[in-house]
Amino acid sequence: MNCLRIVSFLFCGALLSVGPGTVPVTADEKAAASPRVRFYQVPAEGGDAELFLVPGDYDTAGSPSFSADGQKLLFDGWKSQAGETQIQAQIIVVNADGSDLKVLGPGCMPSWSPRGNRIAFSQHAPYGVAIMHADGTHLEMIEEGGWGAQWSPDGKKIAYTVRSGNRANIRVYDLIEGTKTNLLSEGESPYSTIYWNMAWSPDSNWVCFKGRNVDQGTYEIATLNVAGKQQGYKVHYSNKTAPYADIAWHPSGEKIVFAAGSQPRQLMQFNPAEDKPPAPIDIKVNGTIIGDVCFTPDGQSLLFNVSGTEE
Repeated sequence: MNCLRIVSFLFCGALLSVGPGTVPVTADEKAAASPRVRFYQVPAEGGDAELFLVPGDYDTAGSPSFSADGQKLLFDGWKSQAGETQIQAQIIVVNADGSDLKVLGPGCMPSWSPRGNRIAFSQHAPYGVAIMHADGTHLEMIEEGGWGAQWSPDGKKIAYTVRSGNRANIRVYDLIEGTKTNLLSEGESPYSTIYWNMAWSPDSNWVCFKGRNVDQGTYEIATLNVAGKQQGYKVHYSNKTAPYADIAWHPSGEKIVFAAGSQPRQLMQFNPAEDKPPAPIDIKVNGTIIGDVCFTPDGQSLLFNVSGTEE
């Protein structure tokens, strides 16, 4: 039975105190100098981060995603200290109070449907994007070759990355009509790669993503209107050093958070409606920020993963 350690945290306006079921760092872990990854939470404006979750037996964990009602947390993980790699990643769900950790099956980068009854995710065998019920059953492939599926807040669409010729594109699967549409027309994409863990705007009209601009030789964080590039496209961050591939869009729509690539890594924030460059969020944490990040549904807190801590 997997165990985990949770600390008290502020969530949806209520203070939840959770008991002392713990997974302490073992002597072997200390000797190996490779403490497991942990999730921390911090107020959305920054400040002192607090330990939120030690993810059971999974030494490496990321891609956190809260259900819309705030009752459950999804993430992916693998047992890196046992020799597993991302290929062996599992999709894991846990109650928001830290109880009842369950492995749903192979896959990575899970994304809740708005009602919390289905999950979009990526898988390695066969390689592609798929959906399943929240208990891990009724798996249905959306598209082989796609990657990084993210469910829209209105529940009507799933966005993911695909190859289109020698360039990358974002494809949107319309769950109502059953259609699939590339957001960038032929010849419009400057990206050799569009990465996973993109984010939807709260109104489901935009996506924010990380891309590798092959023409400029830079990595970009950009927003794109789902009606197409002519309806809206903006680069908010461009750098020769790659930022981390996970993006969180605040429920208000006025803030986007990602991790810059420079070390030590920092979480950055910007307002997509403004022309100001991203600014660092002042976070005090015991360890090194990795970069996987999400907001709690009420927007009050950020959840992110940290390595190099023995807390």
